[in-house]
Amino acid sequence: MTTRPDSLAAAHVLRHAIEIGPEGVQERIELGIAEEIPLTLIFNEFHVHAVMMVTPLDLHDFVLGFVLTEKIIAAPSDMISCHIERHEEQLTAHIRITGADFSRLIRRGQRLLTGGSSCGLCGVTSLDDIATATPSLPAHSIPVSSIRAALNALPDQQVLNQQVHMVHAAAWASPDGIIHYVREDVGRHNALDKLIGILSQSPRDPGRGFCLLTSRCSYEMVEKALTLGISTLVAVSSPTDRAIQIARKADMTLIGNARRDRFSVFCGGHRLVRPETLEMMTT
Repeated sequence: MTTRPDSLAAAHVLRHAIEIGPEGVQERIELGIAEEIPLTLIFNEFHVHAVMMVTPLDLHDFVLGFVLTEKIIAAPSDMISCHIERHEEQLTAHIRITGADFSRLIRRGQRLLTGGSSCGLCGVTSLDDIATATPSLPAHSIPVSSIRAALNALPDQQVLNQQVHMVHAAAWASPDGIIHYVREDVGRHNALDKLIGILSQSPRDPGRGFCLLTSRCSYEMVEKALTLGISTLVAVSSPTDRAIQIARKADMTLIGNARRDRFSVFCGGHRLVRPETLEMMTT
């Protein structure tokens, strides 16, 4: 797995609490709590586009993933630079993009609301702004055993969650089940944007492996994954009906209710290889 560039110390704080146990026994304890800080996105020095609530970890990955999945830029190289500043409890990302991309962003207008950490669409005025054209996804195969192996390995690689027990993760694994990237945040959309940010700069083909989500899978999570051509998405909860419809139309493999010993395949089963027969599954 790649080295995390930011310090975990900046992503959580220690807080005291009173734990009430059996028969009302009280104990003073110290807990790690994830930070949730507003990040203002300013483009080309003066255009304030959005304020997002984020966990201050892997922020450059988040910004790059955000501008890609929001269709502000088409390729990672279109983000010329990104400088992030912190002043007390406020973060500011100064982002420079190409003139053509900036002109299109200005015509689109700024987001109307502050985006909460749980929200991926707050303030979007039209779903056309974030809709992803159906990409051509690779028809590679992934053994069921690889998905199980990645699900088993993921908890040990959620380094922030081991401290706070309250953040989401998005991870990418190669077809052999080895996890190469993990990104975490209090917001499920933020975690996936961070993962997309690091994957967009990776020499690995995102479509050849699979993505793991420790959160529910609503349709915008599928849309974000399709932005980078991710062909297989595995989530711990059931996807929404709209998520299934979009995944099926794109020929994406969509898996939900993912546990170490079982999961549900909603569409795209032709990519999965059953270990007992070495036959492709169908859905």
